[in-house]
Amino acid sequence: MVVMPLIAFGRVLVMMGAGLAPVQGSDDPGLTLSCLPQTAEVAKVCALMRDVIAAGRPDHAVQMVDAEMHPETMIAVRLNVEEIKKDALAVHLEWRQPAQDWQRGETRVLTVMDRDLNERMITWFFETLWAESPGAR
Repeated sequence: MVVMPLIAFGRVLVMMGAGLAPVQGSDDPGLTLSCLPQTAEVAKVCALMRDVIAAGRPDHAVQMVDAEMHPETMIAVRLNVEEIKKDALAVHLEWRQPAQDWQRGETRVLTVMDRDLNERMITWFFETLWAESPGAR
């Protein structure tokens, strides 16, 4: 039989009642990320964005979620891919702090003339995009 302190037990019950998972001993519960539109092509670049965010927040989880399923208690980010071609990528970020409204960033475009885009180029682009985002601060 497991005996939990009464205070911790009450905290878990309250969180479960609100439909939330308990947060692991940190003031920062992590971040959720979704990408739109939900296509196989976008999923590939979304994985790169997830890796960029995770590298900048190594002590906190980056959870992939459906675009409409961001918990209200977490920082939420949506990567919106406006255009994706072999030589161009146009995106904008949306972000929301807990219990606040969504904010929209400017559209940013990465293009190349003499080759196809590759993972390294897209990762660099996302590193710059994320560093300029309020979600990174």
